[in-house]
Amino acid sequence: MNKQEAADYLGVSVRALERYVQQGKISVKYEKGKTRSTANFDATELEAFKAELEQPTIKPAFEPRQNTTEPQQQTGKLTHSPGEIARFDEVSEFGVIEKLSGIIEALLGKADNQPLVPIADKLLLTIAEAQALTGLSREFLRDAINSGQLKAKQIGKSWRVKRSDLQEYIDKLF
Repeated sequence: MNKQEAADYLGVSVRALERYVQQGKISVKYEKGKTRSTANFDATELEAFKAELEQPTIKPAFEPRQNTTEPQQQTGKLTHSPGEIARFDEVSEFGVIEKLSGIIEALLGKADNQPLVPIADKLLLTIAEAQALTGLSREFLRDAINSGQLKAKQIGKSWRVKRSDLQEYIDKLF
């Protein structure tokens, strides 16, 4: 039986049949043809495989949660089966939330070794901080710096504005 006949017999596509061969569920013998080798399948093996395919497989809609009466030891690892979802309180018991929030804060530059100073208490402001403090757009502030209306200095790659200069500029606007 060739590939197409075998696929029709099983009621699957040729590609599905090829996958079954790759997975080792069906064996195939290749015979030399006129232009290329052709795949030949054994009819008895296909018949047995078809019977296996037609067997109903019952899968539960969800895996039931296993409740144990013994308290689980906290080893720092979640002990859930792969299909099971951990509850928030179970996750927080192990400190996962705290660890993740610490990692995120460190990536955002809010690590514990850097003091957090509110914008209202800073003497020098970045353009983004000046924007947040005043409510003016970044482009508006940059235009004011470029025209000389707002004093600013470039430190490294970013611009810094003195808080008093920003206050003077805002006062001149109104």
